Amino acid sequence: MQGKGTTQYSLWEEADDLTAIRTMFEENAEQYRVYIDELEESELDKMIDYANQSGVPFRTSVRDILLQVLLHGQYHRGQINRALRIESAEPAQVDYITFARL
Repeated sequence: MQGKGTTQYSLWEEADDLTAIRTMFEENAEQYRVYIDELEESELDKMIDYANQSGVPFRTSVRDILLQVLLHGQYHRGQINRALRIESAEPAQVDYITFARL
């Protein structure tokens, strides 16, 4: 969405410890904050041409890409909670409203 290629990134970046994971998370979150702060509403329907990690080309609106990012995270949080339930552990609260209330 910022005109940068992604071929230099691995699909599943390895991290040695939780500190490295936290750092990657914080850097990613900050980059999204900066991008969203500078994004104009008129840019939401802009079409972006890109290729996935397998090189397959796509054309998608900024709006749909951002919605995918939001929803895909929820999908993975659900997967984690399912794994916790299988292990008889208490699932984490992952509803959006829980975080919006903070």
